[in-house]
Amino acid sequence: MNILFFTVSAGEGHNQVAKTIADKIKRIDPKHKVEVIDAFNYVHPSLHKIVFEAYIKSIKYIPTLYGYIYKRSEVTDNSIVDVSEFLNKVVLSRKLTRLLGDFQPDVIVCTHPFPAEALSAMKRKGKIDIPLVTVLTDYTIHPSWINNEIDYYMMPSENFVHEFQYWQIPLERAKFFGIPIDDKFAKSYNRQEVCERLNLSNTFTALIMGGGLGLGNITETLDYLFTYNIDIQIIAIAGKNQELYRYLSLINRKNLKVFGYVSNIDEFMSASDIIITKPGGITVTEALAKELPIIVTWNLPGQEERNMEFILNNGIGMVAASPNSLISCINLLKDDPDRYQTICRNMTRLRKPHASEDIANFILNMPSANPSSTERSVFTVR
Repeated sequence: MNILFFTVSAGEGHNQVAKTIADKIKRIDPKHKVEVIDAFNYVHPSLHKIVFEAYIKSIKYIPTLYGYIYKRSEVTDNSIVDVSEFLNKVVLSRKLTRLLGDFQPDVIVCTHPFPAEALSAMKRKGKIDIPLVTVLTDYTIHPSWINNEIDYYMMPSENFVHEFQYWQIPLERAKFFGIPIDDKFAKSYNRQEVCERLNLSNTFTALIMGGGLGLGNITETLDYLFTYNIDIQIIAIAGKNQELYRYLSLINRKNLKVFGYVSNIDEFMSASDIIITKPGGITVTEALAKELPIIVTWNLPGQEERNMEFILNNGIGMVAASPNSLISCINLLKDDPDRYQTICRNMTRLRKPHASEDIANFILNMPSANPSSTERSVFTVR
């Protein structure tokens, strides 16, 4: 099979999900032709840079506006129609059409709503005839993901069955496999061995991070913990935020361990008792897989607010909106084993650590995506 993935570099999650599924498919059978394309970067590198920088600056400097647009578009998608139409015109370029013609995909998988909408528009106009799959990357259903031309939606949780039905799309199009993450998060580790390998003490530990980009109020959170002189081990991961890493590295505290971008976050989670973080979709999913209780101290507007609702509504973590609240949350989880175990049991119920394998197998066995199937029309680009 020829399987084409489209993503957009707006944060780390969309790219990571696409790569995770693509890698799983190649491991299942390397004979499959698989390619991951950043839609905007492929069409024009300058567009990719503009979109990425605009996203980062909007969430850092004008988050209220970003949140307003997001919430308004949850009620009616009209507020982002102009943006969508502009992006679709760019994506529907000859260059992208040529890519589809040359690659001859048997199925296209989208991990961001913009390419999904663009390809849906092509399908509506009869320019392509090919199965489309979208993989949601947060614990919410934003209307920008919904298109009648999408054949299947990979959903984060069965909790969203009623939201999906609201859009009057046949329920059989929804597959509640979860958000795909690396298989390593399903592994069990000997905690003592992991601590020794990472040069950590095997004691009550809080992992503090802000996703791959190191966003959030990590420095403020550490200030709170140091002010209250809380007796726990702290791991702070700065991600790709070099400025944050340099700042944290200058802090001289015996109970603080600072790291930059790491590829073994699963091991750090295995050595921790709680995670203090912003509620990105991938981070929440990884914590679920490791059954690591979550404390949210900061969130991006929009989708992360919905992820935070998911955390609270399902009893898999807490929200600390103030320094006192943060200290209270930590101590409650540290000193109350029953409360801690209740959260872990809720996470066990919700976790879907094998989502990447389930999604990969589903894609490979879609009847309409099988090149030998007589149910599918010949792929065309017009």
